[in-house]
Amino acid sequence: MIVRFNPPPMALQRLEVGPIGPHIRGFADLIAKQNYSCVTGWLKLRLAARFSRWLKRRRMTLKQLDEAQIEKFLNERWKKLVRHSGDQVTMDLLLQHLREVDAVPPRPATDGSEMDLLRLDYQTFLLEERSLFHSTCAVYLNVVRRFLTHCFPDGKIHLKRLQAKDVVDFVLHDTSNRGRKAAQLMATVLRSFFGFLFQKDRMFKDLSGAIPSIPNRRLADIPHYLEPRDIERVLKSCDRRTRNGKRNYAIFLLLARLGLRAGEVVALTLDDIDWRAGELKVRGKGARVDRLPLLEDAGQALADYLQNARPESSSRHIFIQCKAPFQRFATAGCVSNLVRQALLRLRIPTSHRGAHVLRHSLATGMLRNGASLAQIGQVLRHQLPQTTEIYAKVDFGALRAIALPWIGGAQ
Repeated sequence: MIVRFNPPPMALQRLEVGPIGPHIRGFADLIAKQNYSCVTGWLKLRLAARFSRWLKRRRMTLKQLDEAQIEKFLNERWKKLVRHSGDQVTMDLLLQHLREVDAVPPRPATDGSEMDLLRLDYQTFLLEERSLFHSTCAVYLNVVRRFLTHCFPDGKIHLKRLQAKDVVDFVLHDTSNRGRKAAQLMATVLRSFFGFLFQKDRMFKDLSGAIPSIPNRRLADIPHYLEPRDIERVLKSCDRRTRNGKRNYAIFLLLARLGLRAGEVVALTLDDIDWRAGELKVRGKGARVDRLPLLEDAGQALADYLQNARPESSSRHIFIQCKAPFQRFATAGCVSNLVRQALLRLRIPTSHRGAHVLRHSLATGMLRNGASLAQIGQVLRHQLPQTTEIYAKVDFGALRAIALPWIGGAQ
């Protein structure tokens, strides 16, 4: 049994040193509320006390404390001790606590640079007007950062001076060491960005037409998928006697049986389950909301997880991390990592190990069982029929029936 962190007040006295000393008790209360274990709680408090002594030796006050000072402290610490990911988590939590009690100045939204302000405006546009997922928005902003840094290395943005030549130069430079799909993504992002600038009167003309076309061999690749026996191996690999196993089993069923995307799984809340109707409300791409039938095995797995494995949390999201502070998954990548770890552990050979491989596998299995492309598109909630066409390439039986004999005379 794990003993939760609940230190007696007298035990905290020796840690109340340096400029952070007066706030150690408040930080201890925060750690206790987030349900950390006793061992982890004391490790976090001792690290905070060491940081306070570090600040005292440098005669620094809390008014001077920010992310840069934390980075210096951790870099010095990691030169002497083994790097531990929990150190950064602890320091981030400590800084957040100190800011909430007004002991440390708040962090500015941006550094005030033109580039950051422009990216912030574009981010708002993507999230509110385009309804993109936060994970997709982060990818878009990374491309925009590369473009602005390339065109304005001094950080001074002069959008109205941009010419078609500047765009072409960046595209040629940026695609020199990237694959075809990365180049296509870059072109898509730039077209969106230039459209945003033109729409908001940041530029006199729309430079989208200056972006060189990237060959789009949309049907050139075959979807990566798992055979039914491998999907069952992935499901059976979840130890449903444990909290992690119950949670992962429910997640894998939603991916494999309903074809949900990783981001859609992360976004699910307790209010999205209609137990009486046997339905699940899913928030997809482009602010689309669908109601899917909650299949029996997926519903049972969800009920088992919620009743017997989900940690107590104020979050309304269904899936919660199994370690303190028991928060929702931060990104869709967390779900993909669960699938990736299972495939690596089972040594299932596939070149694609993200959560999307289970979505592809569902479509492939439906096609082999006689479903039409229109039916597959409906299940996967594709907005365009062309998106589903790629699955026709895995129907090898139908393709053999229409294949012409090879002129080379192969026997």
